[in-house]
Amino acid sequence: MRNNNHSKIKEITSPILSLKITSIDDDGFANANILDSHYDFRQVEIPFKNENIKFNIQDHLLVQFKISNNSYEFIKIIKKLDIERRYFFAKVNINSRKQFVLQELERGRKSKDIIIPIISNETVLHNGDIVKAQIASTQTLKNIKIKKIKAKKRERNNNNSQTNYAEIIEIIGSSLDPKTFSFLAIKENDLNYEFNDNIVKEVKGLDQINNEGRVDLRSTSLVTIDGENAKDFDDAVYAEKLSSKKGWRILVAIADVSHYVKLNSYLDLEAKERGNSVYLPNLVIPMLPEQLSNNLCSLKPNVDRLCLTVEIILNNKGVKQSHKFFQSIINSKQRLTYKQVEDVISKDKSSHLDTNILKVINYLHEVYQLLDKVRTNRGALNLNLPEKTIIFNKKNWPVDVKKVYGMTSNKIIEEFMVLANVAAAEEINKSSQNTVYRVHEQPSEEKYKTLIDIIGQPLASILIGKLPHPSLMNKILEQTKETADYELINQSILRSQSQARYDNKNYSHFGLALKNYVHFTSPIRRYADLLIHRQIINIINQENSKKINTSINETEIKLLCEHISSTERKATNAERTTIDRLISLLYQDKVNETVTGSIISVHKFGIFVSIDDGIAEALLPIRELPYDWYDFDQTKQVLLGESSGYFFKSGMELTVKITEVIPLTGSITVKFISGGIKGKVKKYKKRRKR
Repeated sequence: MRNNNHSKIKEITSPILSLKITSIDDDGFANANILDSHYDFRQVEIPFKNENIKFNIQDHLLVQFKISNNSYEFIKIIKKLDIERRYFFAKVNINSRKQFVLQELERGRKSKDIIIPIISNETVLHNGDIVKAQIASTQTLKNIKIKKIKAKKRERNNNNSQTNYAEIIEIIGSSLDPKTFSFLAIKENDLNYEFNDNIVKEVKGLDQINNEGRVDLRSTSLVTIDGENAKDFDDAVYAEKLSSKKGWRILVAIADVSHYVKLNSYLDLEAKERGNSVYLPNLVIPMLPEQLSNNLCSLKPNVDRLCLTVEIILNNKGVKQSHKFFQSIINSKQRLTYKQVEDVISKDKSSHLDTNILKVINYLHEVYQLLDKVRTNRGALNLNLPEKTIIFNKKNWPVDVKKVYGMTSNKIIEEFMVLANVAAAEEINKSSQNTVYRVHEQPSEEKYKTLIDIIGQPLASILIGKLPHPSLMNKILEQTKETADYELINQSILRSQSQARYDNKNYSHFGLALKNYVHFTSPIRRYADLLIHRQIINIINQENSKKINTSINETEIKLLCEHISSTERKATNAERTTIDRLISLLYQDKVNETVTGSIISVHKFGIFVSIDDGIAEALLPIRELPYDWYDFDQTKQVLLGESSGYFFKSGMELTVKITEVIPLTGSITVKFISGGIKGKVKKYKKRRKR
């Protein structure tokens, strides 16, 4: 496209950049860090293409891009760099010779290489242990003075396998202990699990509550609403009708973490490094020590706590008229669970709660109904997907997995938090500060086209030729609500979304259909929120100044955004892999069972199938389909058998047999039994079968 303003155009280049892959989604789209970048951006996305070289997370690639005006366009992958992985994770097995051998844990990989551990005098290995190991260097082999090892290091065996030797860096735990699955995810994602002595000492010296200069809200009936097992209560809410009956007064009180966590303190530096708390099914890694997260900064009932509060005035239609931030001291009047609130608003059960608390709950519900209408009119994306919850017995062993859908009580808190986050974004924008925005950009062109192809006609006509907007996707969701395809449509729309992240530039929030958005409501568990708190308190303290000279410059904010976006992805990956492993553990006794499922996505190597009504996901490799040569149509996301006429696409129902379960990699493999569509066979030139 031409631009007549030549003075504003920078030179268009097509450099080859060195990248390290940081994440890969289920559709093959990858995020990567640019190594030694001199560009304004340090992270890029690599779209899935059939011709791409196969790569995994942590791999180093040389990739060509077209770069202009600090924006980039992917061209192609040049090659994968042969950089030896320094560390790997493995399970300790005993072979037929009664020797310890290491089985590397990498999903989808079945290496024939034999890895023998070099065991020091201090190391005690057991069959079934999970370890972190390192391939032994030539110098290491030389140092232990075993010539046979060195001689055999690259020796090929009769079965074409290679013998390697590895040093044991760390024993993570036993594969027979479910908590090892969580600790494995911690080590894989390099998560910091413990707090050092400096932080422990700093926590002990924290000052107690000081309400000087704070608005006293202790007589106000603020309540917390959380899950039954929650321990960190970082938000309290309240609603009342205005005396004029022309609207509502809302209070959202958030724990004032910044009062305790001072800038550049040991606590602050550690919280910044962690970026966020990590919530695994059977383990929590807090961003802040429990003395803060579960005590001083937790808004427990009937205890005085320091907060940063926003008062929001809504009209009778739920539209925000004004907001005001101030530091406060509160005393939560009730610790409520989502279930308790749901029972009250649905009137399914009689409640023993105080009448004043019941009044607050009903007011919160009334305000939510107004906010939900505003949300609908705004066109915010309305996905309805369940969370998978692992059920553990008293010995911490997984016994079941359930799909849990959000209740109205969950949505009440979600909408109140969104309201407060928007107010925080608007407040900071008024002061022209460099800040951390929560951004969610519209789907990429490739993903949007894939979504259109998966949905197919007639629904695809809702999207074709139109700019992406969540309201269009909501129309599709609404039209399929009572159909068998509803959950698949939800999943497909979710997969089409860009990854939300933190950025120093305001690119808006596509999913929420909001122009201005920051994270303000969870400073206990997100460093972004803590930074926003500090900036708002700075504004409060300098209320008469229209523009504030902040100590955080644009470069610092940019680097911080990249860092906390990365820690968030690590946390998400750790949670997802741990859930997959625990679910696989539940399925290890189901090998050879026949189950029903539906196709989630189609790839050239096989099909991902949702089994047992979405409880688990399994891979149906192309070799386990009816014998044929299969063509993969990337545009339409389908597999077509040339000789048999078998046709497979997303949404189709299948019957499959579970053939293999590997809990430590979280993988379930299945074999085709029946399903798909068998169409007319077209005549093709004779070619080899797979």
